Amino acid sequence: MKCPICGNDTLDAKDYLYEVPEEGKVVLSNWECSSCGYKFRDVKPYESSEPKRLELLVEDENDMSSLVYRSSFAKVYIPELDFEAEPLNGTGAVTTVRGLLEIFLDQIGNLMDTQDIREAMDGKMKFTLIIEDGSGLSFIKNEKTKVTRFLSPSPP
Repeated sequence: MKCPICGNDTLDAKDYLYEVPEEGKVVLSNWECSSCGYKFRDVKPYESSEPKRLELLVEDENDMSSLVYRSSFAKVYIPELDFEAEPLNGTGAVTTVRGLLEIFLDQIGNLMDTQDIREAMDGKMKFTLIIEDGSGLSFIKNEKTKVTRFLSPSPP
Protein backbone atom coordinates (compact mmCIF):
# COMPACT_ATOMS: atom_id res chain seq x y z
CA MET A 1 0.00 0.00 0.00
CA LYS A 2 1.19 3.56 -0.72
CA CYS A 3 2.50 5.49 2.31
CA PRO A 4 0.82 8.91 2.82
CA ILE A 5 4.14 10.39 3.98
CA CYS A 6 6.89 9.12 1.66
CA GLY A 7 4.75 7.85 -1.24
CA ASN A 8 6.46 4.45 -1.43
CA ASP A 9 4.45 1.24 -1.73
CA THR A 10 5.86 0.01 1.59
CA LEU A 11 2.97 0.71 3.96
CA ASP A 12 1.85 -2.38 5.86
CA ALA A 13 -1.72 -1.56 6.92
CA LYS A 14 -3.56 -4.00 9.16
CA ASP A 15 -7.05 -3.50 10.55
CA TYR A 16 -8.64 -5.95 12.97
CA LEU A 17 -12.23 -6.26 14.14
CA TYR A 18 -12.33 -7.03 17.87
CA GLU A 19 -15.29 -7.66 20.18
CA VAL A 20 -15.11 -5.73 23.47
CA PRO A 21 -17.36 -7.38 26.10
CA GLU A 22 -20.41 -5.22 26.92
CA GLU A 23 -19.26 -2.45 24.56
CA GLY A 24 -19.46 -3.96 21.08
CA LYS A 25 -17.07 -4.23 18.17
CA VAL A 26 -14.03 -2.01 17.64
CA VAL A 27 -11.61 -1.67 14.75
CA LEU A 28 -7.93 -1.81 15.74
CA SER A 29 -5.66 -0.22 13.12
CA ASN A 30 -1.91 -0.71 12.96
CA TRP A 31 -0.10 0.82 9.98
CA GLU A 32 3.67 0.98 9.52
CA CYS A 33 5.88 2.09 6.63
CA SER A 34 9.15 0.19 6.29
CA SER A 35 10.67 3.01 4.20
CA CYS A 36 10.16 6.14 6.30
CA GLY A 37 9.06 4.72 9.66
CA TYR A 38 5.59 6.32 9.59
CA LYS A 39 3.27 4.70 12.15
CA PHE A 40 -0.46 5.05 12.66
CA ARG A 41 -2.36 3.31 15.43
CA ASP A 42 -6.01 3.81 16.20
CA VAL A 43 -8.99 2.25 17.91
CA LYS A 44 -12.49 3.13 16.75
CA PRO A 45 -15.82 1.60 17.58
CA TYR A 46 -17.30 -0.27 14.62
CA GLU A 47 -20.88 0.58 15.45
CA SER A 48 -22.41 4.02 15.92
CA SER A 49 -24.32 5.16 18.97
CA GLU A 50 -26.38 8.06 20.35
CA PRO A 51 -24.53 11.18 21.56
CA LYS A 52 -23.80 10.80 25.26
CA ARG A 53 -22.26 12.34 28.34
CA LEU A 54 -20.30 10.14 30.74
CA GLU A 55 -19.57 11.16 34.33
CA LEU A 56 -17.41 9.34 36.86
CA LEU A 57 -16.62 10.60 40.36
CA VAL A 58 -13.04 9.38 40.82
CA GLU A 59 -12.57 8.61 44.52
CA ASP A 60 -9.98 5.84 44.80
CA GLU A 61 -7.38 3.68 43.05
CA ASN A 62 -10.08 1.38 41.65
CA ASP A 63 -11.65 4.36 39.87
CA MET A 64 -8.22 5.52 38.62
CA SER A 65 -7.72 2.07 37.05
CA SER A 66 -11.03 2.15 35.15
CA LEU A 67 -10.71 1.48 31.42
CA VAL A 68 -11.54 4.51 29.26
CA TYR A 69 -12.13 4.79 25.54
CA ARG A 70 -12.12 8.41 24.40
CA SER A 71 -13.21 8.71 20.79
CA SER A 72 -11.65 11.30 18.52
CA PHE A 73 -14.95 13.23 18.72
CA ALA A 74 -15.05 13.55 22.54
CA LYS A 75 -14.42 16.54 24.78
CA VAL A 76 -13.15 15.92 28.30
CA TYR A 77 -13.84 18.07 31.37
CA ILE A 78 -12.59 17.87 34.94
CA PRO A 79 -14.43 20.72 36.73
CA GLU A 80 -12.49 20.45 40.01
CA LEU A 81 -9.24 21.02 38.10
CA ASP A 82 -10.73 23.67 35.80
CA PHE A 83 -9.56 21.45 32.95
CA GLU A 84 -11.00 21.02 29.45
CA ALA A 85 -9.60 19.03 26.51
CA GLU A 86 -10.90 19.45 22.98
CA PRO A 87 -11.58 16.46 20.69
CA LEU A 88 -8.52 14.53 19.54
CA ASN A 89 -7.00 15.01 16.13
CA GLY A 90 -8.36 12.01 14.23
CA THR A 91 -7.52 9.16 16.61
CA GLY A 92 -9.18 7.66 19.63
CA ALA A 93 -7.42 6.59 22.82
CA VAL A 94 -7.83 3.48 24.97
CA THR A 95 -6.32 3.94 28.41
CA THR A 96 -7.24 4.19 32.10
CA VAL A 97 -8.37 7.26 34.03
CA ARG A 98 -4.79 7.56 35.32
CA GLY A 99 -3.45 7.16 31.77
CA LEU A 100 -5.78 9.90 30.54
CA LEU A 101 -4.38 12.27 33.18
CA GLU A 102 -0.84 11.31 32.13
CA ILE A 103 -1.70 12.10 28.50
CA PHE A 104 -3.03 15.50 29.60
CA LEU A 105 0.17 16.20 31.57
CA ASP A 106 2.26 15.37 28.50
CA GLN A 107 0.14 17.64 26.30
CA ILE A 108 0.10 20.55 28.73
CA GLY A 109 3.83 20.51 29.39
CA ASN A 110 4.85 23.89 30.77
CA LEU A 111 1.79 25.76 29.50
CA MET A 112 0.07 25.79 32.89
CA ASP A 113 0.43 24.68 36.49
CA THR A 114 0.02 20.90 36.70
CA GLN A 115 0.11 20.54 40.51
CA ASP A 116 -3.65 19.85 40.79
CA ILE A 117 -3.51 17.13 38.13
CA ARG A 118 -0.56 15.51 39.92
CA GLU A 119 -2.45 15.61 43.24
CA ALA A 120 -5.46 13.99 41.58
CA MET A 121 -3.21 11.27 40.14
CA ASP A 122 -1.73 10.67 43.60
CA GLY A 123 -5.22 10.19 45.08
CA LYS A 124 -5.03 13.36 47.18
CA MET A 125 -8.25 14.77 45.75
CA LYS A 126 -11.52 13.48 44.37
CA PHE A 127 -12.56 14.71 40.94
CA THR A 128 -15.25 14.23 38.31
CA LEU A 129 -14.23 12.96 34.89
CA ILE A 130 -16.76 14.09 32.26
CA ILE A 131 -16.65 12.95 28.65
CA GLU A 132 -19.09 14.48 26.17
CA ASP A 133 -19.14 12.60 22.89
CA GLY A 134 -21.36 13.62 19.99
CA SER A 135 -20.60 10.29 18.30
CA GLY A 136 -21.61 8.30 21.40
CA LEU A 137 -18.60 6.04 20.96
CA SER A 138 -16.65 6.78 24.16
CA PHE A 139 -17.01 4.71 27.34
CA ILE A 140 -15.74 4.44 30.92
CA LYS A 141 -15.74 0.88 32.30
CA ASN A 142 -16.88 1.50 35.87
CA GLU A 143 -20.20 0.58 37.44
CA LYS A 144 -20.40 4.09 38.96
CA THR A 145 -20.31 5.78 35.55
CA LYS A 146 -23.38 7.91 34.97
CA VAL A 147 -24.44 7.92 31.31
CA THR A 148 -26.88 10.52 30.02
CA ARG A 149 -27.99 11.56 26.59
CA PHE A 150 -25.88 14.43 25.28
CA LEU A 151 -27.88 17.08 23.45
CA SER A 152 -25.66 20.16 23.11
CA PRO A 153 -21.92 20.84 22.98
CA SER A 154 -21.88 23.22 25.95
CA PRO A 155 -19.43 22.77 28.86
CA PRO A 156 -20.72 21.37 32.15
